[in-house]
Amino acid sequence: MRTTTFFTTGALLAMTAPLLGGTPAAAGDPEWPTETDGVTVFDKGTHGFECYRIPAIVTAPDGSLLAFAEARRAFEDRFCHDDGSIDLVLRRSTDGGRTWGEMETVLAGDPWGRDEGATRGNPVPIVIKHGPHAGRIVLLSTWNVEGSRAERRPFVQYSDDSGRTWSEAVDLTDQLKPNFPDEGWYATGPQHGIELTRGPHVGRLVAGVNFLGPKSGVSEGGLAYSDDGGVTWTLGATAPMPEDADHFSEVAVEETADGSLYAIGRSRKGPKSDETREFSRAVAISRDGGESFETKTFEYQSDLITTPEVQGSIVNASQACGPAGDRLVYAAPQHGTLRKDLGLFVSEDAGASWTHHADLTRNRSGYSDLVMLDCDNVGVLYETGLESGDARDRIVFQVAEL
Repeated sequence: MRTTTFFTTGALLAMTAPLLGGTPAAAGDPEWPTETDGVTVFDKGTHGFECYRIPAIVTAPDGSLLAFAEARRAFEDRFCHDDGSIDLVLRRSTDGGRTWGEMETVLAGDPWGRDEGATRGNPVPIVIKHGPHAGRIVLLSTWNVEGSRAERRPFVQYSDDSGRTWSEAVDLTDQLKPNFPDEGWYATGPQHGIELTRGPHVGRLVAGVNFLGPKSGVSEGGLAYSDDGGVTWTLGATAPMPEDADHFSEVAVEETADGSLYAIGRSRKGPKSDETREFSRAVAISRDGGESFETKTFEYQSDLITTPEVQGSIVNASQACGPAGDRLVYAAPQHGTLRKDLGLFVSEDAGASWTHHADLTRNRSGYSDLVMLDCDNVGVLYETGLESGDARDRIVFQVAEL
């Protein structure tokens, strides 16, 4: 096991911001807050990094919250760019997200020790609660050479001490990219993955993946699974985006009461606008533990009225009080054209239908992840910024009542 690198910081002493209620946010909302909501976990310009992106969050076996993110260095003249030198980092909270401890580096640099900048990204943490590997946190991620998308490789590592130390990351390219060419955008998640609690595959680990072909422009979403505590992985179900979609990527997954898997990705049909928000999410269902989808393509989830072409996150709310049920929670921005107005949506029927639950912020907002804190409260880790700034300016943690 290798020990993490620590950066000394002071604890943040702010409480989480109150949840905002009301109807779904409308495009062109003139009301902009003067401060961001929630508790700041990662802030641009700190610790030598230009910005932080791609949040993921889980509750560690010791009860602490672990917030993961990409720590991005400046790259050319493009703010917070995807292709720069990027490390994977985390911060820990032992008081339910009110304060956060020192920042730790989980993964950095070239996997083979070469003198090349590295993009380490797309963190997908999975907490194992059952079986011989109970208490382990598995972390999927991706790598490519800084400034190049010629090759994207998935990796896995794990921690058996609630994220204090991590194993060396192992290349999973042969296992998780057997049918994809080297060139093209390949991504794990991003957001937490899951451990199955129902059906014949109890204990299986599952995470979403996606691949965008460099020439075809057609994106495929899929599910990766492991039956040995994250040591080895298999690429299971895959399906292309809806036939008339112009964009699709970033697959999240959750389990439902009958053991089915609800896989959902971001999408876009037509230009970004209020009118096209109903085509902003696409879904596929697996009934066999992630080995196949029941439809030939992902299909639009038309009642999730959210911002096109931006990641959203999902969690099974029932698991906070027992096995997976059919109550799901989804978070995504809601504005027609801007990454703005992060909201929560709830499904009581395993994702068959969704209703708007609440607005978390009227600020700029982007990627997110969700963690159940108890039966009635969900923690939301999300990107945000003010009107005068950018949705990538900081990552905050906010608690919402369901």
